[in-house]
Amino acid sequence: MTRLKPIRAYAYLRLSVDKEDGTPQSIQAQRSSIRDYARKNGITIIEEFADAGFSGQNDRRPEFRRMVAQATADDHPVDAVLMFMLSRMARSARLFFEVTGKLEDAGVEIISITENFGTGRGRRIGRAITAVINEEQALDAAILTRKSRRENARQGFYNGGPIPFGYETYVARTDGEKERKKLAVVPAEAEIVKRIFGWADSGRGGRWIVRALNDAAYSLRGARFTNGNIAGILANEAYTGTYHDRTADDDGVRPDIEDAIPVACPAIVSREQFDRVASNRASRNPRAMAPHVAAGTTLLTGLARCGGAGCTSGLTIATGKGGRYAYYRCNDRLNRGGSCSTRPIRREELDGIVVDAIERRVLAPQRLRELLAGVLDLSAERHVARQAELRHLRAEKTRTETAMNKLLILVEDEIMSPRDPVFAGRMAENKAKLASVSARIDVVEVQLVRGARQIDEHTVAKFGELLSAKLRDSDPTLRAAYLKLFVAEVRVSDDLIEIAGPTAALEAGVTTGMPVKAGLPNFDREWCRLQASN
Repeated sequence: MTRLKPIRAYAYLRLSVDKEDGTPQSIQAQRSSIRDYARKNGITIIEEFADAGFSGQNDRRPEFRRMVAQATADDHPVDAVLMFMLSRMARSARLFFEVTGKLEDAGVEIISITENFGTGRGRRIGRAITAVINEEQALDAAILTRKSRRENARQGFYNGGPIPFGYETYVARTDGEKERKKLAVVPAEAEIVKRIFGWADSGRGGRWIVRALNDAAYSLRGARFTNGNIAGILANEAYTGTYHDRTADDDGVRPDIEDAIPVACPAIVSREQFDRVASNRASRNPRAMAPHVAAGTTLLTGLARCGGAGCTSGLTIATGKGGRYAYYRCNDRLNRGGSCSTRPIRREELDGIVVDAIERRVLAPQRLRELLAGVLDLSAERHVARQAELRHLRAEKTRTETAMNKLLILVEDEIMSPRDPVFAGRMAENKAKLASVSARIDVVEVQLVRGARQIDEHTVAKFGELLSAKLRDSDPTLRAAYLKLFVAEVRVSDDLIEIAGPTAALEAGVTTGMPVKAGLPNFDREWCRLQASN
């Protein structure tokens, strides 16, 4: 190697999972060998980059990324990168070729101190063959590891990971250097788990349980109890005496719970109690329970907004006469000292105006027929249009599901974090879009298969009567839940009240017999029966 100036180099080290002479090739062993090679060959090591405990099958290694970025910088800081062997840089052929291309384009030579590839064309071919072999070795090692883990689970041993609260691990068997572990009950923690399930079984909610535990100074291995970890405990089937090991198969695919390997462990609660608690929790879910349990009591909460000149604030409830009367007032004027001139209006008065207007201007038979003309139109042209709309909706649903899967892959590949606000925002946006598209697909599919015998003007009129009755229900929160299905906004000024909303919910209700807002109110399916019988 002949140069006119000293060779400047970076040293890259990665913790090796390979063994040479039965000894792991540690970071320190690599460092010593690289430094010895550099000293003998007149190479000056400018900086060392070491990644310990990272896979070579991807570039999700902080020091590796920093090394590549610095080595390819415009100021050309080094002439070469030294490594113990090529597998330290990459165990993926694609990644190897990508990174070597970047480095070589920047004029940086890659030197493996333990592998001699010669010079010229043979050197390039030798490195390419080695990169492919390194990748195959990594894949084979991963397959063998997964096989070993699955067999370990089949024999009833614990494969590692977070240990459920209430348990600890112990060495059940030793095979050579391999310690095989199982779960054992920790009595003190198990008593807390039993108490949590007992409370949940008696109908106590998560927040009550959290407060009771924290007030009694119990802790989750030093941490305070929260709604999240209580929910995790109540959903963990390991407490029934069986958990499922979901080690991936040879293709790297994690099995569904039905295909996972059941592993026995000591039970802390009975299966019957676990199932009762699961059923209770499902019934208390706000998406499945009655609105008067999950929502507030004000009819126009979240709907009423100020319509005064230049004001778009929401209307909030204020009380007068010692709390005997409630008024809708402009939030900007009430809480921010704004100068909005919109006068307060009694809650009962505005609620009555809105409900009366909905009954007269939306739910009246003639008006409903106008709003739902598309549902009643059974012409051939309309049928063709619905078929085209259905094709478009299904394609849109596929695109949305694909977008969501791509976001999840970014999380699985650790490129994004589920706590990343960008991820959360995009996922929420896609979920809302998927729900909307799926609801519309349900409506169009029903419209395509049903005829005039089932969705006619009489059905529409009956639907209006039933919905009007719901808006007059004695339970104010039930009324609010139904109103919010098809009213998006109520804008109030001193001389005008405007009510706006989409017709999609009305169309879905009269077509499918259930509202389009997920979870509202599927506890009450008797409100609109459209299925005819012969």
